[in-house]
Amino acid sequence: MPRVKKAMVELEMLTAPVITKGEDEPLQASKGEDEIPATLCDPPKKPKKIATEKQLEAMRLGREKRDEQIKLRRQAEEEEKATQKKLLEDKIVKKAISIKKKEIKKSTLLDEISDDDTPIEEIKTVMKAKPIPKQVATPAPKTQPPPPAPKAIEKQKPTFYFV
Repeated sequence: MPRVKKAMVELEMLTAPVITKGEDEPLQASKGEDEIPATLCDPPKKPKKIATEKQLEAMRLGREKRDEQIKLRRQAEEEEKATQKKLLEDKIVKKAISIKKKEIKKSTLLDEISDDDTPIEEIKTVMKAKPIPKQVATPAPKTQPPPPAPKAIEKQKPTFYFV
């Protein structure tokens, strides 16, 4: 218990009676007080243990293995990103092809429609002569309202007949 010893030495130093030679003389440290007691000093630090050649070789091999694994993980991530990018590009190309097909179909439909040079007035007269059928709104079938909710059961008072 070095802390206890250290505390005890400090306590002795603080509570020890102070011997003064005279009031006139300046305070001077005695020869014994110049040195700090060994119990108050921190213990000397142990030198760091030097690793053996085998330990150094094992650490070097471990570092190489770690670096190799890091490199493999990075390559796997890059390959995964590349495949995801390729799949996305394929989807985009397929979508672009389908859009282009739709555009071509629309343009062929427009090309099939004849561009006749009949004047608009003739078309208007034909449309006026042809009656446009009016849509008759059919009335919605009437649904019967739901039956009223049953009233709460009332207690009937008994009737008494006196004869």
